[in-house]
Amino acid sequence: MDPKRKKAVLTGIDGVYIPDSNRKQSEQWYIEHLGLENGGDYLLAGRQEVFLRERVDERVLPFRTNQWLDNGESYEMPVVCFRTTDIDGLYEHARSNGIRVGDMTIHSWFREFDFYDPDGNKLKVWQPND
Repeated sequence: MDPKRKKAVLTGIDGVYIPDSNRKQSEQWYIEHLGLENGGDYLLAGRQEVFLRERVDERVLPFRTNQWLDNGESYEMPVVCFRTTDIDGLYEHARSNGIRVGDMTIHSWFREFDFYDPDGNKLKVWQPND
């Protein structure tokens, strides 16, 4: 490596990719229930680009790990975690609209819950405590 050249580094995450079975229906669901905005070929969660892409198999996002829960038990880990400014309102909206959600978990400095989109992708949302 040339000593005058800076080391190549990652500077951020440009977008996330979520598999779905029907892109137009999924886009509408994410807009209606999560408040994402239409950015053309992608949706926007704040300034973060979310690409919904029709899958050609039955795979969805979560994976299993034993490195998340304090007790070391196996946990189905989502690969996308959204941030919100109104987690209580979002949680109540999801529950009242029949969206599959996990329990609200309250930690010392943040709150979070897991939810599933219509295709069964497990996702997470969190909010730092005030």
